[in-house]
Amino acid sequence: MDPKRKQAARTSLPFALAAALAAAALAGQGCSDNRLPPRELPRAEEQRALPRWYPEKPWSEQGGESQVYIEGKIVFDTSKATIRPGSEKTLETLLQFIKEHPEVTRLRIEGHTDAQSSEEHNQALSARRALAVADWLVDHEVASDRLIAVGFGESRPLGPNEIAAGRSENRRVEFHVAEVNGRPFLGQDPYRGGLALEVLSLEQRKQRAEQAAQLKAPPPRKGFVATGDEIKPVQVKPRATSEAQEGEPPAPSAPAKESAPPRDGGGAAPAGGG
Repeated sequence: MDPKRKQAARTSLPFALAAALAAAALAGQGCSDNRLPPRELPRAEEQRALPRWYPEKPWSEQGGESQVYIEGKIVFDTSKATIRPGSEKTLETLLQFIKEHPEVTRLRIEGHTDAQSSEEHNQALSARRALAVADWLVDHEVASDRLIAVGFGESRPLGPNEIAAGRSENRRVEFHVAEVNGRPFLGQDPYRGGLALEVLSLEQRKQRAEQAAQLKAPPPRKGFVATGDEIKPVQVKPRATSEAQEGEPPAPSAPAKESAPPRDGGGAAPAGGG
């Protein structure tokens, strides 16, 4: 072989080998590493605000705020005041708060709804939902006179009712300290102007349920009692008839009175003597 060609082959061989190794390395890296390039984390001012209940904000009398923030949410059946499963954790946390704060002599339970129905319907529904939560607490040995059930309907929204996320945020139950040691907390009205429903004790609810059941129940029917054969006297009145029965002689009529003889108006008077 020509010496010049040998020298050129020796010079180009390292470059070809390096290019082949680089291509193989790139090909291997593309097959084994599918990770995306790193992405910068959003800055603090760009992060979405966390829900108001997270993390759980402890309540204190010195904090100057009436609302009690509890993690979770109490959910109900659509257009009903029936508490759905999955709300037990939030209810138990609320129950624990009441037990740990005996100085809270009255707790206001507020019901709120979205604006999907009429204002009257929403306010009544929100009040019944607040009462359902209060009844649950009473069933778990909380005194009924420590609870206030109030409904505000759609009057205090947290989000826009035009979107589903806003309506979900508006359907909620809030808890506010109404009285501390028998005095209105922060000098505010314990009811705050909502539609309040009476919170009954467990015994009172049982009594009212029994009374309602008695009103709806029909009167009891008298049972059949067998007495056997009995002979009872029967009085039969005679039937009055205007005509005499056939074959019977007619009843004799009363005799007619005799009339005085008629006077002879044409006769002469008897002659006198003389």
